[in-house]
Amino acid sequence: MARYSIGRLARKQVITDRGLPIGELVDMVVDEITGKALRLACRPSKDELVQELIRTLPHDKGGNVLIPFTTVKHVRDYIVLDEKLVRIYSMRSRMKVSRS
Repeated sequence: MARYSIGRLARKQVITDRGLPIGELVDMVVDEITGKALRLACRPSKDELVQELIRTLPHDKGGNVLIPFTTVKHVRDYIVLDEKLVRIYSMRSRMKVSRS
């Protein structure tokens, strides 16, 4: 994947590969040692389908959803996520919550 500065990515729309509008990128979580991107912090859309998809994913104190960077397929005009992978991460998060 190509290298992008956060300035170029800021405020980009985040959508799934099936066209579901997740929200707007507001920040990224990066490993301080390696510099590797770990998560996208997105201001989520109010859409009911989006809310159901991201409900069990972690959120930051500002209410932004934290989406694993490994779900990113493309970065161009939009940041495109693999919706199947997002659903898998969401299901894993749901399982962790139910075990607690």
